[in-house]
Amino acid sequence: MKSRMRTQAVGAVLIIGLFVVLGEATRALAQDVDLGLEPERRDIALMFRKLGRGAVNVLTGWVEVPANIAEAWAETDPFTAIVVGGVEGIGWGFVRTATGVYEVVTFPFPFPDDYEPIIRPEFILPAIWGEPAPFMTEPPPSPADSFR
Repeated sequence: MKSRMRTQAVGAVLIIGLFVVLGEATRALAQDVDLGLEPERRDIALMFRKLGRGAVNVLTGWVEVPANIAEAWAETDPFTAIVVGGVEGIGWGFVRTATGVYEVVTFPFPFPDDYEPIIRPEFILPAIWGEPAPFMTEPPPSPADSFR
């Protein structure tokens, strides 16, 4: 029984990790200004960014609860922070999760305009951990550049 639970826990962590990586990878692809993508490739990149963003938000919506408690804790006493931050976190967690479900279901369609995120920040994790490292948002170097 323990090994089954351990296997499920490892599987859940791997799936969450996959969606986080997918979300971060599509962030770079969706920035057509930096990459200079053709309109067709840009639309596909934005579409899959919306799918990745939705999946990540479905899986990480619960993180709003401890994030809001921590934010309230910095401003008030612990008891008030747990109560107020917990209630706010449950509310925002529901909103983030529902938004993620909506984005997963509607990812092939370009609404809102140009696949824009419905909720800001797009992902809860960068709001907690900070922005991604520059190498994750910059386009990879072209292989032709190594011969110059």
